[in-house]
Formats: sequence, structure tokens, C-alpha cells
Amino acid sequence: MNRRDFLLLRIEQRRRVAELSCERLYMRYMDSQLPVNQYEEPVAIEPAFGEPAPVFDQRSIRQVFDDLDHELRLVDVLHVFETRWLTGGELRAEFDRFVTSFRAHGGRIEFRDA
Repeated sequence: MNRRDFLLLRIEQRRRVAELSCERLYMRYMDSQLPVNQYEEPVAIEPAFGEPAPVFDQRSIRQVFDDLDHELRLVDVLHVFETRWLTGGELRAEFDRFVTSFRAHGGRIEFRDA
């Protein structure tokens, strides 16, 4: 407890807060819907031809939310912005599953839409 909290008789511990943009979640969802990379086999690097074809690590939206759930285990409060980006279907269903899991671990969610 710091001195200021003690003098003001504050007993609440500091909260760990994170912010989540639903716009960014939507973009990750759209990335997960792209067709699988057509260059699955490694391409030999020839200096005369420049860089090899790009290889993308495509993850499903379920994997994105599982990673997010894992990263936010130590967070007490989650501020969620721009929920209008949560369109129906798979994205909304995965978000609702994430919210249920986050709350089950004792977290609190505050929606901050303007």
C-alpha cells in the first residue's frame, strides 16, 4: 500500500486493466477467413529472384480467442471498445464464449462504446 492510499484510507488493491478493440478482433476474424496460402511447400531462395513467396500463419478465430483468453488470465477489468464491429455469426458466438470464460475466472468487463 502506498502512502497516499493509506492517508486517504483506500483499501482497494490496484486493478489490472486491459483494453480490447472489437475492430481489431473483426480484422483478425477477416484474416482467418482468407483462403489458405497457396505456397505451402518451401520455395528455394534464389538471390536473383528476390524474396521468396510469403508464408502466412493462418489461425482460426477460435485459436485467436483461446490465445486472448490465455493472455488475459491475470487481468481484473477488461474495457471493450467498438462492439458494433461484432457482427453476427461465428465472431459473435466466439466473443460471447470468451466473455463467459473471462467472467467465470473472476474478471469484469466494461463496455466503452461511444
